[in-house]
Amino acid sequence: MTTFLLRRSVERAFQLDEQPSGLCLNPAKPLHSNAPYISSAVDDVMYIVNQVVERSLATSQRSVVYNVFPSVTRVLDSDFIGMIQRKMRDESYPKAAVQGALPSENVIIAFLVLINDLDVGCDYVRRIVQSWVEEYHSTKSIEDETQVSSKSLGSLFPFEGDALYAVNMLKSLQQSFEAKASELTGDGIYVVFKNVVKPRLRPLLSDAFRDIDNQMDEDGHAEAEELVEDDEGSEYAANERAQHYFQRGWDALIRPIARIFTSRNNERLLKTVISYLADVLEKRIWSYYGRINDYGAIRLERDIAGLVNIVMRGSRYGLRDAFARCTQICLIMNMEEDEWTETQASTASGVDVTQDVGWILDSDERLRARAMVRDRK
Repeated sequence: MTTFLLRRSVERAFQLDEQPSGLCLNPAKPLHSNAPYISSAVDDVMYIVNQVVERSLATSQRSVVYNVFPSVTRVLDSDFIGMIQRKMRDESYPKAAVQGALPSENVIIAFLVLINDLDVGCDYVRRIVQSWVEEYHSTKSIEDETQVSSKSLGSLFPFEGDALYAVNMLKSLQQSFEAKASELTGDGIYVVFKNVVKPRLRPLLSDAFRDIDNQMDEDGHAEAEELVEDDEGSEYAANERAQHYFQRGWDALIRPIARIFTSRNNERLLKTVISYLADVLEKRIWSYYGRINDYGAIRLERDIAGLVNIVMRGSRYGLRDAFARCTQICLIMNMEEDEWTETQASTASGVDVTQDVGWILDSDERLRARAMVRDRK
């Protein structure tokens, strides 16, 4: 009966499913729904799950827990997550109708909401489970049994073995659901990256670095401090062109998605984007081999540092490590001669330079980075 009730409830919830209204990808327009942006089916299904868990535990019967909880796990894994997976695949997959174009806005939003459904679903299950587990652990430390809630696991299951069994079954339900949901969430995040973000990322970088003079002389270096205007009338220093155009493109690319995604999903997406962006930036830096002078190297290091700061704004600091190779290449290009000599001497003496200063580049890559600047003074 429990399995039938749950499956029928999941089916009915998705039949009556309502998407959040007023969502759009235009950052200039306000969102008329309240975050998190999820479909109504998530609330409906998790309400039923909470009721089933609560009533099963209220029986104080180990056999009921033994029979019901695996059924809840199976229904959540196969029916709830399965339905979201089918909708992601068949109804809302963000694929462009014409090659080279972006998917439609409505399809992208629907796909983002489905990924949010998985993330918030995990949060619901986690709270349902932890509310029982945490209370169980807290009541174990209470010596006066009259102060223990009659609805706690310790009261519902007087035998310690039964209460612990219920706790383990609750944890197993949570772990199984989170594992399935996280796997599908990861797949969905990659689809968003591949079909929505990646096609616009390379053109964004190309536009940011267009018309950059990496072989300027001293006069050109001084002139680069002057203010100029872009096509929208915004002023910026000429030597910050790459940062200015990249920030404008980055905000237009990431902000529309970030304001719909949950914070965890947004962080997952950024991690994927940053990993790819770091590889692309490194290849671009190496492409300047022999085509950059001292002043150009200074400007390139400033541009790379500026781009990294833009990307990392509001993100976890640990994600910055993805750009370590890029920043170290620029660091070596702009080292003073005595610093470079000291670095080489340390390597020649057999000292593990990697441990001393955290080098990620190997010795050959450091030599290559040093040789990038032509006509070094």
